[in-house]
Amino acid sequence: MKVNFNWDGLYSSTEIGMQLNPQNYHLKNKLEDFLSDKIHIEVIDPKNERRSLLDCSQILSIEAMDNLSKVYTINNEVFYTRGRLKNFEILEGTNLFRINNNVVINLAEVTSFKPGKYAQLEVFTKEKQTFIVSRHYAKKLKEALINVSRIEK
Repeated sequence: MKVNFNWDGLYSSTEIGMQLNPQNYHLKNKLEDFLSDKIHIEVIDPKNERRSLLDCSQILSIEAMDNLSKVYTINNEVFYTRGRLKNFEILEGTNLFRINNNVVINLAEVTSFKPGKYAQLEVFTKEKQTFIVSRHYAKKLKEALINVSRIEK
């Protein structure tokens, strides 16, 4: 596919104009998602080994597995992604938060929490799942929950 660039001073510096052939209408949504401010990670579908981009807001949790990580979505889908959990701690602008040595969760999916044993926390999600927050991350999690941006659908 050929890509043409046309420069037009009528657009503001925060705008991009595109012209597409009607036969390429199916590309519109893909282009909008790709060019948006949303942060995506590359995931691998275990059924067919197909790679795709997943919006971080669709992630429920990420579980560590050696050099791969298992990604659970809010739609109960399971994917794999390359990298360790420390790679996902730096995703600024998302609600992903590391809660122990093995798990990162999406704070937007957290509904409540309660104290657990040995200064740990138990966190409950909208899907009625429970996660254990280690005492090392408990204080940081409480502070992060105050600042989390929840978007109700």
